[in-house]
Amino acid sequence: MSALHHKQIPYFAFVLLALFAISATTHAKDSLQLERVILLYRHGVRTPLPGEIQLDDVTDKPWPSWAQPPSELTPHGAAGVRLMGQYDRHRLAAAGLFPTHGCPDPTQLWFWANTDQRTIASAQALAEGFAPGCNIDIGHLPQGSEDPLFHPIEAGATDWNAQHAVASIQASTGGPDTLTAPHRDALATIAKVMGCGSRHDPEWCATDQWRGGLIVSPDRQHMLLTGPIAKTSGTAEVILMAYAEGRAMRDVGWGRVTPEQLEQLSQLHALLFDIYARPDYMAERVASVMSQKIVHLLQDERAPRLSVLVGSDNNIVALASMLGLHFKMPGYANDDPPIGGAFGIELWQNTTSGHRYVRVFYQAQSLAQLRSLQPASALAQPATLILEPPGCQPDDKGRCPIEVLLSRLHR
Repeated sequence: MSALHHKQIPYFAFVLLALFAISATTHAKDSLQLERVILLYRHGVRTPLPGEIQLDDVTDKPWPSWAQPPSELTPHGAAGVRLMGQYDRHRLAAAGLFPTHGCPDPTQLWFWANTDQRTIASAQALAEGFAPGCNIDIGHLPQGSEDPLFHPIEAGATDWNAQHAVASIQASTGGPDTLTAPHRDALATIAKVMGCGSRHDPEWCATDQWRGGLIVSPDRQHMLLTGPIAKTSGTAEVILMAYAEGRAMRDVGWGRVTPEQLEQLSQLHALLFDIYARPDYMAERVASVMSQKIVHLLQDERAPRLSVLVGSDNNIVALASMLGLHFKMPGYANDDPPIGGAFGIELWQNTTSGHRYVRVFYQAQSLAQLRSLQPASALAQPATLILEPPGCQPDDKGRCPIEVLLSRLHR
């Protein structure tokens, strides 16, 4: 009996320790509380940028006109962004961060936009959706100026050298032709959309022979990109914008593109970031000021519960690259930031231990949702993709220790 008793003691001790561990783990999970959220939004649907269209229809059909001036957020684009603001309010109210209705405490909100009309107007639409009828301040520098938060290279806020940039990009990517080689099908699709297929096609219609290059400009101050990426990226984006705007399909690539082919055009758009935003040399500079701002927002106890930054696609790609992340949202190609979507970071605290955790995610409407201006519902919410930075050992909700994120943001 005595021997049996001594054998049972370790067993019962093991059971008690196991139960204690389960209880402690459950308690730790239950004590995690959402503290604040940072959202880096891309602006909503806009009109074509000056010079964005680099290829003209070879059958001489004109591009459809737009009612608004170049580069501006459209009314449809504002409506789509407003829906995202409504979704953010609903989601964050459900998490206990804000009241469900009424005007939030203005000290708990911070909206800051880049200096373009499309980004300022997108921030205004987001605020209107988040807090209808409330006077939410939208911060920004003078329109048309260079904000170092979004354009640190142009604003002179970071070191940058064209020769070093070209050499680094060539070394890390293999150059433009290496980047386009896996995407000849996408080039063939845009050639078809542009009307290629006659005996009088321009040279670029022979997409299997099309070559590009990346060199330093004669003044040694800029990079010059030539070839397929330079010519098709903006052109493809104009077609994507027309679809998201809800235009008749005859005005979306002259009716020569199907919704299923839009993802191929999205791939051509995304290739531009493989030159200008994703390589380490570019990412560490394009995201240099943004990354430090995010560090401040994560560590400052006085930071608002919600910080919304509204910029452009290259801001998101550069930040994602800094964090070692890739993403693919429904209907878009790999690493192509959706129109009116947001790269997000949540900060959580364990109220028992005080330890902090982060969850990184991407949220966006699909092109079809944006085209139809479909309000978020239980059956049609914007897609959310949880992202895991390298070194993160996430819990079942995708959260990892804040130190993992901070170490990469300090690069």
